[in-house]
Amino acid sequence: MMKTEASFSGTSIPSGLTTGIGSLPHHNIDAALAFAFKMGIPFLPQIPIRNPWEFMIAQALDGLPGLQVDRDGSLALNANVWNAQAHALDERLTKALALTDDASLEVFEPSAATSSSWQPFLWDLEEKAESFTHRFAKIQIAGPLTSEWALRFTDGTPADRQPELTSQIFRLILARALAMSKRLQKIGFKPILFLDEPGLYGFSSENPKHLLGLQELRVLIQTLQKQGAIVGVHCCGNTQWESLLELPLDILSIDSGLSLKSLLAARASLDRFLDRKGILSLGIIPTDRSSHLHSLNAGTLFLDLLGALKSAYPTEPHRVEQILETSLFTPACGLALHTVPDCEHVLRILNEFQHQALGFNT
Repeated sequence: MMKTEASFSGTSIPSGLTTGIGSLPHHNIDAALAFAFKMGIPFLPQIPIRNPWEFMIAQALDGLPGLQVDRDGSLALNANVWNAQAHALDERLTKALALTDDASLEVFEPSAATSSSWQPFLWDLEEKAESFTHRFAKIQIAGPLTSEWALRFTDGTPADRQPELTSQIFRLILARALAMSKRLQKIGFKPILFLDEPGLYGFSSENPKHLLGLQELRVLIQTLQKQGAIVGVHCCGNTQWESLLELPLDILSIDSGLSLKSLLAARASLDRFLDRKGILSLGIIPTDRSSHLHSLNAGTLFLDLLGALKSAYPTEPHRVEQILETSLFTPACGLALHTVPDCEHVLRILNEFQHQALGFNT
């Protein structure tokens, strides 16, 4: 198979590379970074075992007044604190999102208190820049829909009942995503940013709030793309794929074992996505059970994927080849609930799978 490149926002990225979803079980920052840099596209590690603020939603919403985080990553918002201080955050966000003052945006980069790997990740990218054939780096942040739907006030009231709060959450995530993307560009790397939206499993096109949220997600994606980022959405559950694929995504990231069949059933929408050079990030290694990982075989995983694609495209071998050529390959989800040896095993299987996929001829 001839290796191809997929084009995103005017930039070509080599296809068939590996990367990670985000979370890792390492206690040591250097060890987590060493693992992340073994991927074809290095990714920013999140290490929640060190600090519950490194769980994805807490990390994304850092700076929201009155936010409280428990050891398991669950969140609550103190309404009194938020009401008293929300205006000040709004002013900082307005200044940052004007994009006229780098310093105002930079304050929304992840802090050492919520992302222990962020600055070391940047330092390692700069130090190793000359050794990279392709200067891409993958980062991630919890998406606005999942963040809004997951957050509750301390009295249990859902956050999405407060329009001023959901608007602030959207703007806070946008500011943080922009700040991270621009920092990578400043050190010479093209950002690949995944919006982590597991909450989309509950999306309903019949719910007006959900439809409004989907349009906000569209705006977020387009804004990031205009500022030079390659943008993907990671959804590790099934959703209404037709609605999601109509967004201007560069990349759609899925848990292949859980969602590939239902995604392929949305053939018309998927074909339009592929025709406009969108690519899939296939989470081909299931991560739901640690005990199951060591029985995995790359050959079996590849044949399962190939069989699913051929079944969906029985008379269109070019589609099968296109997907195999252009996809990224990842674990199905984050690895924080596994062990460090599990991670190394996942990496070995992932590399073996990649070799088979790129060597396949229809």
